[in-house]
Amino acid sequence: MRLFIPIAILIFLVAACDEPTRLDLRQTPHRVVIEGLLTNKPGYQHVKVSWSTDFYGSGKTPRIEDATVTVSDDQGNTYPYVHNPGNHPDSAGIYLPSSPFTGIVGRTYTLSVVVNGEVYTGADQLLAVAPIDSLSFQINEGQEENPKEPGKIYELLLFAREPQDEKNYYLFKYYRNDSLVHFFPTDEYFSDDVMLTEEINGVPSPVYYAVEDTARLEMYSLTRQGYVFYNDFSLLLNNDGGGMFGPAPAPPRSNLSGGALGFFQVSAITEKQAILTRD
Repeated sequence: MRLFIPIAILIFLVAACDEPTRLDLRQTPHRVVIEGLLTNKPGYQHVKVSWSTDFYGSGKTPRIEDATVTVSDDQGNTYPYVHNPGNHPDSAGIYLPSSPFTGIVGRTYTLSVVVNGEVYTGADQLLAVAPIDSLSFQINEGQEENPKEPGKIYELLLFAREPQDEKNYYLFKYYRNDSLVHFFPTDEYFSDDVMLTEEINGVPSPVYYAVEDTARLEMYSLTRQGYVFYNDFSLLLNNDGGGMFGPAPAPPRSNLSGGALGFFQVSAITEKQAILTRD
């Protein structure tokens, strides 16, 4: 009782001095979100245009289907895009080139998106990517077998030669039997050449495979601003908020003008696949 009484008095005094804190739950105005990709391979070129949602929003983001979308390069060529040319119900807000084209290494491409009279632009350069020499597999001894994915204890090893006379940044996408896979749903796999060193000698994958699986790896070139975007994006997705008094999360730094969210990515792609056999 002697201990309880002082503690009770202290709690009463603290409560008496405490002022209620009101949280401002008003939402910011919706902003245009642009996700564009242009590569040196056919079939990859697309632009997705949508609206941002409230913090407590759920479901699909509202798509913008009446934007005007064009891409131009530094050689004076212009490529108009059209909305959902196949009229697929799951492709609302997706714009594709009216005539198929591929990007050319060394050129800079500028995206223009007009929404309700407002113009949003972004530019990025198509840089070369180091070719993949080979792929192989090895068992990850520390990987516990998941009963839902039996046998998936093999990691894919990447072998390539990374040029050291220039600064390079890469994005990696791993596929298992033609399906894009992540170890965690929020994962993005990217790196600079400092992490990879000159000899990319058996860099292990962050995802796992089983016997008879087909593994495919896509390796994308990134500009410095592309690397910064993915780094910011990863930090945002994996940020625990820092508690009540932590800093408010900020959107990833973008190459888009006009206050639009998202990024216009221009990349070269190299890819290779391997089948994990019992031999």
